[in-house]
Parts: sequence; structure tokens; C-alpha cells
Amino acid sequence: MNYLISGASGGIGKAILKELYNTNDNFIVLYNSKKNFIKKKNITSYKSNFKKLKEVKSLITVILNKFSKIDVFINCAGNANPYKEAFNISDDEFENSLRINFKSPLIVMTTIIKNQIKKKLKLNIINISSNTIKYGGSKYNLHYLCSKVALENACKNLSKNFIDRNIKINIIRPGVIHTNMHKKIKGYTAKDFKKRISKIPLKKSGTSKDISKTVKFIISKDSNYIHGQIFTVAGGE
Repeated sequence: MNYLISGASGGIGKAILKELYNTNDNFIVLYNSKKNFIKKKNITSYKSNFKKLKEVKSLITVILNKFSKIDVFINCAGNANPYKEAFNISDDEFENSLRINFKSPLIVMTTIIKNQIKKKLKLNIINISSNTIKYGGSKYNLHYLCSKVALENACKNLSKNFIDRNIKINIIRPGVIHTNMHKKIKGYTAKDFKKRISKIPLKKSGTSKDISKTVKFIISKDSNYIHGQIFTVAGGE
């Protein structure tokens, strides 16, 4: 099997790669920052910038030409910057959020779907969204909220319309997961994080492994009848 994982250098992406890794399959990983995931002969890595749509399209074409097919695509790419009120977000900041969290993942999905259908092959897609959608987000992340809402609706549309072509698409909504992502959000403080934790019924953040275990279930044979669904992993929220 050929696995494609975007955002593989982030906390969740790295955990998913570690969870799924085996020596029998090929793993193609996309990263934007540090190349800090496990290094094995059957892991092929590509540096990617999801802000640049044409480059993303070209890169996926290169990958498909090399590997012929993608059996599983797991999209972990995401960026919640900046932490600002809606009226302070610039057009460029809003557009960057849309490109990273929605437009580029959509390009990857549709390009792979087209390839798989043409070759009459199955495809399993999982997109990592955000539980911020459930409660309407905060006043500081409207751009992020909008991009994730768009991504989820695209997934629902593609799942509904291509389920008869062996295309399986599901969504995971993580709650507050303990990764470095929160530290990278400009303007988001440790006090903000602590306040957010206090609102979780379990009163603690989740781990990347909570997400990777969910991914493993969704791509297993045990979930063959589950299509177009949202899995919330958020400590009771």
C-alpha cells in the first residue's frame, strides 16, 4: 500500500506516521518545517508549501507519476495563525489560512481521487479538522474556523458523490491536543491554553496518540461501513 501523509513533521502527523509505519508499505510524507520524522528506506519525503497552490498540484502529479497510486491519504496540514480578532485579520492572513487548511488539501484530494477512479482503485481519505467548529470557535480564530468548515463540507460532498467509486472519506475533529502547534500561534499565551483546558469536561488535553489510534481504526477493515463521518476526539466536548 501507498500512504500519503501531509503535515508529517507536526505533532499529530508525526504520531500518525509512527503508528502506521511498517516495512511492507510505502510512506510518502509532506512537510513544511523541520524534517524531524522517522527515517526509513520506505519513507519518501517531499518539502511542500500549502500556501502555493500551483506547487502543490505539481508535487502531487510528480508523486502519482512515481508511485502510480495512493491508497490512503491523511491530511494533517494545518495552521491556526494569527490569533487575532476578526476585524484585525488582513486579507493575506485570511487567504493563507484558506490555502493551507482548505484549498491545498482539496487540490490533493481531487487530484488523487481522479487518479484512483481512472485506474479503478480504492482510496481512503482522512482529514484532520478541528473541534472548534462544534462551538463556533473563538473571537480570535474566525479565519481558521472558516477554513475548517470549508474543508469539512468539501469532504462531505466528495464522500457522498464518490462513495460508489470506492472513495472513502472521513473527518477527525481533535479537541485540545498537546502539541507544539499552540506554541506557534502568534498571540496565543500559556494563560489562554490553561483557560481553554479548564473548559474541557476531562480537564486535560489529549495526546497525538489519541488521534493516531483513531486514524488506525478508520483505515482498518473494522470501519469498512463507515463513510462520510466526523470523529470527535475532544475529552467529552
